[in-house]
Amino acid sequence: MVKHEPEIRRAKARLYVTWCNVAVHRAPWTTGRTRTPNGGGIYQALELAEQAYRAHRLPYEGGLSKMQDYPPRRFKWIYDETGKADDCVKVLDTITGQLAIWPHWYG
Repeated sequence: MVKHEPEIRRAKARLYVTWCNVAVHRAPWTTGRTRTPNGGGIYQALELAEQAYRAHRLPYEGGLSKMQDYPPRRFKWIYDETGKADDCVKVLDTITGQLAIWPHWYG
């Protein structure tokens, strides 16, 4: 895999953070108007939520029936311009205020 320059990885990271936040917070499923075969991205949101719970070492049970107990909107993805380019994507737990490095980012 080719490693890009830090500036390119950071630019990609900003776009990735935006995509994650849109998938979880502003996707059509959040309004209940799902017209797409994939549930309006609900499965992407659930996958991101599972990864976020694990990044914070929190318990998690998957599935639509457990979404009320493990809400995807609990998390917000953050671009952190300080530090290394490989660690610039972080996930914020909005309940505890804790930040964790997003291990699924491969700039």
